[in-house]
Amino acid sequence: MAKFRIRTRRGGSGSRRGWPSAAAEMELWLGPSPHLPPAFDSDEHARAAWIQHRDRMMEQHGSHGRRPLAWWAFEAGELRWPGRDRERSTLYGAGLLAEGEREELLRYWREQFDRAHDPNFFHCGGPGRILYGEAARREHYRWADIPPALVEAWSAEHPDAA
Repeated sequence: MAKFRIRTRRGGSGSRRGWPSAAAEMELWLGPSPHLPPAFDSDEHARAAWIQHRDRMMEQHGSHGRRPLAWWAFEAGELRWPGRDRERSTLYGAGLLAEGEREELLRYWREQFDRAHDPNFFHCGGPGRILYGEAARREHYRWADIPPALVEAWSAEHPDAA
C-alpha cells in the first residue's frame, strides 16, 4: 500500500490560539479529502502541525485501537495503514497498543468470539446472504477484526471445537 501522503497547496492553515483550522485537524485525523483542497503547504508543514498537536489529536482520535492517519504517516515507520477494517488487529499484532487499549480490545474480541458460538448465531453477509455455523463464525471474526492467532487459541479451548 502506498504511504499516506498529505497533499499540498498554497496558503497557510491554522486558527487562533495555536489550534489548527478545522480543515487541518480533519486532515491530520482522517487524511486528505478528495472533496476539499489540501490543508497544508507541504508535507513538512503537515508534520510540524502533527508534532505540535499530537498529544491532543491522540487523546481525541488515538484510542480503541485506532490512530489518526497523520500518526500512520509520520510515526508508524514501515507499518502501513491497513484500512479501518484491519487497523485494530494490525496495531495489536505490531505490539503498538497501550495496555488499556489492548485489554479493552481483548475483552471486546473475546465477547465477539463467544457471541459467535451461541447456538442461534447467524451472520448477515449482505442482502440475501445469511450465514450459519462455521461460515457465520468465520465472517463474524473477520468483521470484528479478531486476530487469527486469538481465534486459533480460543477455538482450541472452546467446548464445541472439534
